Amino acid sequence: MRRILLSILLLATSLGQITHVQAQNISDLQNLQNLNIDDLTPEQMGHLVQRLEASGMSEEQLVQMAQMRGMSESDIAKLRGKILEAQATEAVNPAMAGSRMRVSPIDQAVVDELMLPFEQMAQKEKEDSLKIFDEGLEVFGLKFFRESELTFEPNLNVPTPANYTLAPGDELYIDIWGASEQNYQVTVSPEGSIRVPSIGPIYVNGLKMEDAKKKIIARLKKIYSTIGRSSFADVSLGQIRTIAVHVIGQVDKPGTYTLTSFGTVFNALYHAGGPTINGSLRQIEIYRDRELVSTFDAYNFFIKGIGENTTLKDQDVIIVKPYINRVRFQGEVKRPAAYELTEKETFEDLLYFAGGLSKNAYDGTINVIRVQGNFRTVKSIAREDRETFKMKNGDEIFIPKISEEFVSRVTIEGPVLNPGEYELTEGLTLSDLISKADGLRGDAFMERGIIIRRNKDFSLSNLSFDPKKILNGETDITLQNNDIIKVQSIYSLRESYQLTIEGEVLKPGTINYVDDMTVEDLIYMSGGFKESAARSFVEVARRVHPDSSKDINQSAKIYNFPISKNLSLSNETSSFKLAPYDLVVVRKSPFFQDQEIVEVEGEAKFPGKYSLKTKDERISSLLNRAGGLSRYAYAKGATLIRRTEYYKAPKKSDAVDADGNVIADVKVDDDAAEIRRQDLTNRFRKEGFSVNDSLEVFRQQESIGINLEKILEEPGSKYDLILRKGDILSIPREYQTVRVRGEVLYPSNIQHNKGSKFKHYISSAGGFDQRAKKSKSYAIYANGSAAQTKSFLWIRNYPKVEPGMEIVVPKKPDRQQLSPQAWVGIASGLATIALVISQIIK
Repeated sequence: MRRILLSILLLATSLGQITHVQAQNISDLQNLQNLNIDDLTPEQMGHLVQRLEASGMSEEQLVQMAQMRGMSESDIAKLRGKILEAQATEAVNPAMAGSRMRVSPIDQAVVDELMLPFEQMAQKEKEDSLKIFDEGLEVFGLKFFRESELTFEPNLNVPTPANYTLAPGDELYIDIWGASEQNYQVTVSPEGSIRVPSIGPIYVNGLKMEDAKKKIIARLKKIYSTIGRSSFADVSLGQIRTIAVHVIGQVDKPGTYTLTSFGTVFNALYHAGGPTINGSLRQIEIYRDRELVSTFDAYNFFIKGIGENTTLKDQDVIIVKPYINRVRFQGEVKRPAAYELTEKETFEDLLYFAGGLSKNAYDGTINVIRVQGNFRTVKSIAREDRETFKMKNGDEIFIPKISEEFVSRVTIEGPVLNPGEYELTEGLTLSDLISKADGLRGDAFMERGIIIRRNKDFSLSNLSFDPKKILNGETDITLQNNDIIKVQSIYSLRESYQLTIEGEVLKPGTINYVDDMTVEDLIYMSGGFKESAARSFVEVARRVHPDSSKDINQSAKIYNFPISKNLSLSNETSSFKLAPYDLVVVRKSPFFQDQEIVEVEGEAKFPGKYSLKTKDERISSLLNRAGGLSRYAYAKGATLIRRTEYYKAPKKSDAVDADGNVIADVKVDDDAAEIRRQDLTNRFRKEGFSVNDSLEVFRQQESIGINLEKILEEPGSKYDLILRKGDILSIPREYQTVRVRGEVLYPSNIQHNKGSKFKHYISSAGGFDQRAKKSKSYAIYANGSAAQTKSFLWIRNYPKVEPGMEIVVPKKPDRQQLSPQAWVGIASGLATIALVISQIIK
């Protein structure tokens, strides 16, 4: 921010628009690194105090950090004085607090510079206190105190423990019922007694709840003689007292905390944020009246579920000391972490804390990286030494995975009934393994098999065998560790046999070859004939193998024959058996014709879709079938919308009934249109246009300008076009506007006035823009036809204006600006030409 502001102010200086005050501010910013406390303004100090409050830092914390940064005692005293001055100013003038928010950029920069190191140090201290990772490895146990959802609050909705010790502040309920009824609510006084009316004080401080109950009831019997006979009495604990405990040492938030009298060590630690990254979880000391009363081991509680979670008393002190021994345990263990160990604990204890080894762990000799003197060394732990090997601070252990190497394993692959891995027993032979795998399948290739064997140097070798001789017992092979036996299927040693059917069947495509299949069978499996199929003309093209053909130019044999409609078995073609790779084509009947749909929209008496009666039906015939024009029709604006060669038919999925039969035809893309689109796209790319540019020409429909008035006057004439599938005859209502667009000042729609000329509408649109190419203006009429402006000398003949027309004014092409280098080149060229001419003249 300081650099940005400095740049802005320096720029202002160069323009001569900066004041003396701004120039002084620049100097302040330039000298910010050497800032003097005396230079801080009241506004800056006010903002500084605000930043302190927002960051949660106290004045004392700021001073401590300033000392750590190396600030002198005199400057620290000045800083204290400045802070007190800002606070006093705010107390006298409360409006000062609101003005803090409106500091100048210079004041903001100064405060930012001053606060930055302090805020960074405070943030670092906070992050360090919340760390639970030791060089990337989680310190076991710290996460318990960092989870925001975790709580160790005691449950108060339980019966009062019989061993609960009463103390000042506890509240007791005394109930008497039966022949005598009374109740008292009393509180243990600071002197340790309760006072019951007519009885006097009863000292209960330090008594267990059970003992206090007996003592109170015994005193009650002096005035309620029926207790124990016709009356009954009970004493229960009401509102429990609170206690103050002190948590100090290596904890996140050391201090004094108020707990209930049921509070334990865990409650206090949780309130204090738990131990820091350097704090101990194994030796947490509890002091009472300056004496050590208990040592708490959190591991016993976390891992074993045991350990005395000591109930605290008022003014107890909990001290969390730094850890003594911490080891890093990672790799293939169930709970990798950094663990704290006591002096007597061994590797076996560490393994127990980590939950043991994982299923893939190496369970042999374990290596420990240990710091010894000023060097690192490695200590090895044998399996028998795990219970005695003592761990030391800084030890690092990594448990690796077991080797991927198999022993006593052989594998059989291919067409056997149960392929897979098997145990290598002593003396196992190949025939034994095939027997264990339940034998070979019927499609097994019986001429050859191979064994991939690994040698002692880990290279691979191949050993071939004859499956027939192995099964007959003529020969056998003793297997070795990690042998892989491969048997091939007869079908994997040849191409996949398939049949293809195309043409007028419901599901054309490719299916797997089956022996003895006929043409009728293939058509049956393809869903049967379409209605358009020519059943009397089915063609089969069979591949010719070059080794079996005398004519080297022959690539296929062709068979033609009729097929019965019901695919009956009595047909003569049932004896013709298909061969692998046969191509069956069912031709389309030359007499079959789909309905060709055209549409009339707009101002016809009966608009809608119509099927063409004949292949040469014309516009006049279609309009006559639609009832002619309505009274609102604008014949001059009628247009014919026709599909282009890029038209892409919608794709629909086959509908299939419950039995799997196709009940709807499939409409697929026009392959020829797709090829044209792809060819044009490739040409556009070669010429440097983008794909989006090429898509602009892929208009699937375009309008054809027609003269409907002439068509109605002269049906069948050259104006009366022959209709094609998908044509739309669009007849609009009468137009009353003319649209002007392009290089005019105000492109808009303008009301049509009979007799108004072309330039009138240009003027109504604000006139030509300075970039307009006036001589190339053109008009697009409502029926889709266009007319351009014609020029002779300086005279322009603009198109005739009709309702619904669109006037387009194109833009002049941009003139290419020559670069300075180009002008230099031109000047050099002209100078060279001038020099040559002068030499010639001389």
